[in-house]
Amino acid sequence: MKPRDCFGVVIRTIGVLVLFVSGLYLYSASVALIAPETPHASTPPRYLLVFAVTLVIGLYFLRGAPHLMRFAYGDARKDSDDSPSVP
Repeated sequence: MKPRDCFGVVIRTIGVLVLFVSGLYLYSASVALIAPETPHASTPPRYLLVFAVTLVIGLYFLRGAPHLMRFAYGDARKDSDDSPSVP
């Protein structure tokens, strides 16, 4: 595997982990909404906001974070010049 491919795997793995964290915030928000007698009952909007932000970030990383990949390794089209050269 090329370093670019390994970096892509790491980025996608981070995306999966961030999606798990997002799910935990959604769970926390639902528990705070269902059981209002919990100590954190006043924070469901905060949990939902953090859920939305981490969901977007996780999906971006899961898609491969194209802007981050381009920043780290340049444009992929320049690297894979498979077209035959014309003399």
